[in-house]
Amino acid sequence: MPKYLLTTCLLGALTASISAAPVQFLSPFAPTAPAARNNQSVTSLPDGLVNTPDAFWRRDTFTGDWDGFRNQMNDAGVAITPVYEAEVFGSIGNGHGGDISDGLFDIALDLDLERITHVWQDAVFHMNVVDIYGPSLSSRFTGDFSNTSNLAGFNTLRLQEMWIQQNFWAKRASIRVGMMAADTEFFSSQGSSLFLNGTFGAFTLLALNFNNAPVYPVAAPGVRFDVMPVSFLDFKAALYAPNEDAENNTHGTDFSINSKDGALVALEMSYLVNQSPNDRGLIGSYRVGTFIQQGDYSSWASQAANALDPRQPLRYGTNYMVYGVADQELFKNGQYTVEAFVRGGFASSRYSFVSNYFDTGLNFTGLVPNRPLDVLGIGVARSGVSKQFSASQVEQGSPSLSSETAIELTYKFQVAPWGSIQPDVQYIVNPSGVQGSRNAFVLGLRTTIAF
Repeated sequence: MPKYLLTTCLLGALTASISAAPVQFLSPFAPTAPAARNNQSVTSLPDGLVNTPDAFWRRDTFTGDWDGFRNQMNDAGVAITPVYEAEVFGSIGNGHGGDISDGLFDIALDLDLERITHVWQDAVFHMNVVDIYGPSLSSRFTGDFSNTSNLAGFNTLRLQEMWIQQNFWAKRASIRVGMMAADTEFFSSQGSSLFLNGTFGAFTLLALNFNNAPVYPVAAPGVRFDVMPVSFLDFKAALYAPNEDAENNTHGTDFSINSKDGALVALEMSYLVNQSPNDRGLIGSYRVGTFIQQGDYSSWASQAANALDPRQPLRYGTNYMVYGVADQELFKNGQYTVEAFVRGGFASSRYSFVSNYFDTGLNFTGLVPNRPLDVLGIGVARSGVSKQFSASQVEQGSPSLSSETAIELTYKFQVAPWGSIQPDVQYIVNPSGVQGSRNAFVLGLRTTIAF
C-alpha cells in the first residue's frame, strides 16, 4: 500500500478521536429550500463562550457566521452553502494496484423568494455549482462499474442543478421546474447515503441503463410535481428532457435538449412510518417507483446480429426500470440507533446493461460512548448484468458477464458540526461483471468540511 495513504488514514482517525462533543453535521447536498436561521452558530452561544476554543468545535460551519452577516443573509432569504470533500483511495488486487486522490467543491445558493420579494409567496430558487477534480479509481485501476467513489465525475467546473419551486396547498404540494437531478429526490435512502461507493447513491440500475441519465454530476431540464395528501403518504412525478452528453456539455450551461433521447418519466410513491408530528416509535420509510424512457434503445440481440451482418435491422423499444426502497429503524435507545436499508429492482433485459439490482446494509449510530453522531455502516450491493447483453457479447466473441458485487465497511467520525472524517474499506467481487475477473480490495479516507 502507498505510504502516504496509510499515513493519511492513521492521522485522520487520530484527529477524529480527539473530539467527543455532541455534534450535528450539515448535509453535503444542497437543501431544497433556504436554510433556517442557524440557531447553533457561534453568535448564539452564551456571552463569554463566543470566542472560546470550544466554540469553534460547536459551530455549524468552519468559517462561522461571518460576524453576524451570514445570519443576516439567512433572515433576508439568502443561504450560501459551500462544502469541500477530499479523499484518497488505494486498491490492491485485480492485477492493477494503485492509488488516487480526488475531491469535490460544491457551493449552493438557495433563495427564499417570499422573504426577498415580499410578494412571491411559498417559492424558492436553488442552484449549485460543483468543481470536481482527480481521477477515478474505478476507471484507472479496479475496473468496476459500481464506482468506488460517489465523488468521481467529469473533471470540470460545472453548473449542476438550477430550478424554481412553487409550494401550494399549505405546502403539501409543490411544482419544481428547471435543471434537475433525479437522484436528489427519487429512490433516496437515508441509510445508503452513508456509503462512499457510488452505487449506494445513484444505483447502477438507473445510472448505467438510461441515456444521459440525470444523476450526479449532471442534471436535465424537467418538471417535477410532488403532493402529500396526508402526513404518511407522498407522491412524486417528474418529466425530464435529456440534456446533451455531459462530455460535450462541459460546464453544464448548455440547456438544449438532445432530440435523440426520448423523455424520461419518473414516478414514486412513499409510505412514511412514525414521521407525523405526534407519532412515536421507530421511524421508517417505504418507496416504490419506476423510470420509463422511449428513445434510441435497440435490443442487444439486434445489435449483435447487425454487428455480424449489417443487413440485419436494429429493433428499437422502450426502456424501463422498477424499484423499491425501504429504510427502517430497528432499535433506538438514547444516543444508540440501529437502522437497516434495502433497495432493489429490475430493468428490461432487452435494452438495459444491468437487469437486476439489490443492496442492503446496517447503520449503527452512537455505537461509541460520548460520540452520539458517529456512524458505523456495512453494506452490500449486487448488480446483475443482463443475460441478453451477455449473450450478445459472447456472440460477438467477447467474454461472458454475470454480476458485480460491492461490499463496504465505513465509519464516519463527526469531528464537529462542520466536518467529518470517514475511513472506508471496500471489496469488489468480480469487477466489471466479467466472469473470472480478479477481485479488488480498496482502502480509502474522505474528509468533509462545510464552510
